[in-house]
Amino acid sequence: MDRVSNQTTESDPLERIIVDKDDINHDRLADALENVLSVDRETGDIVTREGYQDLDNNAKFVARLLARRAALEKDIIETSELGESASGFADRMGPTESTIKNYGSLDFVDNDESHGGYYIKGYAIGQAINFLNEATDDGDE
Repeated sequence: MDRVSNQTTESDPLERIIVDKDDINHDRLADALENVLSVDRETGDIVTREGYQDLDNNAKFVARLLARRAALEKDIIETSELGESASGFADRMGPTESTIKNYGSLDFVDNDESHGGYYIKGYAIGQAINFLNEATDDGDE
């Protein structure tokens, strides 16, 4: 038997659990990156901040992916520029491509050529933020 509700959208309690899987909590993303990385408004290039050097390479990888996600959210880059190849990360960060590929095995990281390589899907941003927050908290001790 189908259940039909006469409730309006505003009063329907189910609206509290309906989301867009690609919505990103901008406050959480900004808080996680604020002292680590910034994004150049014109080019989308990543600019390192003071806290970046305190991170291990795995956390730097995640921070860079999150910064690219922020650039996409602000329409600074296109979806095809969201990701980065292992060789691109190796050039910018120093570890070998094989090490970068190991970082890419994190549950919340995906690799897709249509996005330019390694990237974080919208629904996994929270996991990546938690990962980065844990890494930055460890560095504070």
